[in-house]
Amino acid sequence: MRWLAASACMLAAAVSAQTIVVDRTTANYSFDGIGGLSAGATSRLLVDYREPQRSQLLDYLFKPNFGASLHILKVEIGGDSQSTDGCESSHMHTKGEVDLKSGYEWFLMVEAKKRNPDIKLYSLPWAFPGWIENDPQTGKSSNSGSPYTYIPQTVDYIMQWVKGAKTEYGLDLDILGVWNERPSNAEYVIALRETLTAAGFAGTKLIAADGTASICDDLAKNASYAAAVELVGLHYPSDYAGNGNYSVCHGLGKPLWSSEESSSYDDYNGAACWARVIHSHFVLSGITSNTIWSLIGTYYHGTNWYASGMLTAVQPWSGYWETLEVLWATAHVTQFSKIGWKYLAVGAGSGVLPNGGYYTTMVDEAGSDFSIFVVKISHEHARCTRPSLPDEPVSKETVVFKLQNFTGVTSLAVRHSNYENDAKPQFELLDDIQVSADGTFSLTVDVGDYFTLSTIRTSSKGSYDPPASQPSFPLPHHDDFASYATSQEAMGCSDQIGVFEVHTDSANSSNQVMRQMVPQLPVGWADKGSQGPVSVIGMKEWQDVSVEVRFRLSEEVSSGCVATRANQMWGNAVAFCVGAGGGWNLTYGGPPEDGNYTAAPIATGTVPRSTGVWHTLKLATVNATATGWYDGQQAFQTSIRNADTGFAAIGTNGWHAVEFDYLRLEQVGDNWAPRAPCPMATPGALVSATPCQNNGLRSADQTFVITSDWNLVHTPSGLCVEVADAQSMDGSPLTMAPCNRTARVQQFYADYTLVRNQNQPFTVLGTALQMYGTLGGAVSVNSKPPPGPGLWSTWAYFPNTFQLRNTYDTNTELGYPMCLSACS
Repeated sequence: MRWLAASACMLAAAVSAQTIVVDRTTANYSFDGIGGLSAGATSRLLVDYREPQRSQLLDYLFKPNFGASLHILKVEIGGDSQSTDGCESSHMHTKGEVDLKSGYEWFLMVEAKKRNPDIKLYSLPWAFPGWIENDPQTGKSSNSGSPYTYIPQTVDYIMQWVKGAKTEYGLDLDILGVWNERPSNAEYVIALRETLTAAGFAGTKLIAADGTASICDDLAKNASYAAAVELVGLHYPSDYAGNGNYSVCHGLGKPLWSSEESSSYDDYNGAACWARVIHSHFVLSGITSNTIWSLIGTYYHGTNWYASGMLTAVQPWSGYWETLEVLWATAHVTQFSKIGWKYLAVGAGSGVLPNGGYYTTMVDEAGSDFSIFVVKISHEHARCTRPSLPDEPVSKETVVFKLQNFTGVTSLAVRHSNYENDAKPQFELLDDIQVSADGTFSLTVDVGDYFTLSTIRTSSKGSYDPPASQPSFPLPHHDDFASYATSQEAMGCSDQIGVFEVHTDSANSSNQVMRQMVPQLPVGWADKGSQGPVSVIGMKEWQDVSVEVRFRLSEEVSSGCVATRANQMWGNAVAFCVGAGGGWNLTYGGPPEDGNYTAAPIATGTVPRSTGVWHTLKLATVNATATGWYDGQQAFQTSIRNADTGFAAIGTNGWHAVEFDYLRLEQVGDNWAPRAPCPMATPGALVSATPCQNNGLRSADQTFVITSDWNLVHTPSGLCVEVADAQSMDGSPLTMAPCNRTARVQQFYADYTLVRNQNQPFTVLGTALQMYGTLGGAVSVNSKPPPGPGLWSTWAYFPNTFQLRNTYDTNTELGYPMCLSACS
């Protein structure tokens, strides 16, 4: 039975009368709050921000009646393994050694509680350190890949986190999860529940299973398992046929949450998606809490799911941040509700608008306050990335609300946003809406509207002015690791395989070094990659840089590595590695973790064998040449392909405690100035594809913005890309034209989230015509691939340089990346 079925008669009556009854006496399900999720290393760069900007960002997230004003903070329990945009440090890299200073989630929880003592704290592991699956007696790995092989060992590991939160930081964890999006285990959950209660943490609730609704079937079959679980948490639940029947979940008698939601780019479309699902989830599925991933997008472009958060802050060197649309969509609910308020029943205060859209009402049963939320989003602006939402017809309408069993309500405060395009207002305070003596008022709801109507009058649209944007990572960058607290990562270093932390030099207590901390393969969550541990830094656009570092090897089988032009997992990179045995390799891609190179190296050689002493390694890549030095002596200079761009990186070939010191990144070569500009674009000028400006620099002719209503705007000229032949269109070239944002010939649809993370097709909205480019420079829209070599049909957007490129990662067939250009 669908969630709405029980209220079908009431809904039908409401639709036919065009009057929506809001009956206070129908309060039923408790509202459990709106949360933000810091996980997958998505908060990595936040801790690198300097004051006051770091505190200002935290205010936007947690300060009541200021910004997002979150009710719940959910964080990853780091497990030393890749969990989306990097690896988060475990509090126990090895058995028996607890480090409550590692990672940055402790910092976030403390800062959240400092701003809002009532915020709920929720922790969940994505991965586990490898020793979890080791035999407790022999220490040998079971190779099970499961945290449930030795359950008491895993329970103790999690308890160290719970106890550490209390003893080290004074934090009480309200909610604890099992294993993110991986199988739950009845025996483990029951044991964890018993141990929590016995240790004095009876108030910490267990949620299962942060994944699919199949957990409900498992709980329904096992009474002891169900008794240990207080909450049911689903990820990206669908409200629609085939996916949206949660009768088994509701039959458990436990609150049903969307404990991870959104993953959408944080523009107007991401805000529209979030606004819609918060309310459709209750109306259609009875979901009473929603948590957005991610809390804040402070991770490099070039890692997964770029800028999928409540705001984006990726410039700790400048202090800049941007895109607050999703944050203000969150404030529509959080600033007008509290955990424990009650939803009014579907059909008597919550439901579907007559002409499409949703409304929900929450009331404070202990007082007189209440809030009504009304949202009407078109499919074009809330397709959502996961799960994608079906097309629901919506149109402008005026609806009448009738308040029943409310007393003394003469007016309601109003906040309003609209998501149809990026010129619309956000969280705008409007004049009060007047309520008639009979409890009625009317509201005109246009497509894209989001209204909050409330007796609460304490809301505010907090504001700080960010410094000017400086999107290019500043070079030179030198770091001796002396200024960091123990167990932290170095500024800008983003661990993607393994974990690199700053610790005291084991041979010199007055020195600090960065050490790879993971001693064996973790019990992972995501693909760990096939290369050895790596930490990346810089920009995905870099090509001509040098990276230099001192390194010390502790084992005969270990290697120290530097790389340029690296992608997230350094499967693509130009990597220079020197082993303790004296052999060195220059390769495309980092060293394989198993030691078996599948492709011939670019160059090889030998140096003297060495462990336990410091050596210096340096690699410089300029155009199609790579040069390497070992201890100041040139080891090679050789030709390389010129197709790769990417981060600088340091790393090793396996789970070894390699130490690094004195990291230096510098510009090299002559390609560090913007190329000479072409004449400014004018209406009618042809759009072309030209070699991308390199090294993270911005070229005026390649500077485009993708708007939330699918326009490609050339920002220097203010003109838009347009299909030249508006009649036949098929095979037409593209030209520059004055912007008409609703003209179909100027609307090029691509998945607004994925296009920043991988190649995606661009289609003329409402057609099958796709945007193609050729190495010859022609750009056109076609229903099928045009003839000729050097053709591509997908594009990727690089937000730091505002480039629309033909490759996200290296494509050797297409060579050096080509960019959309306003140069004819």
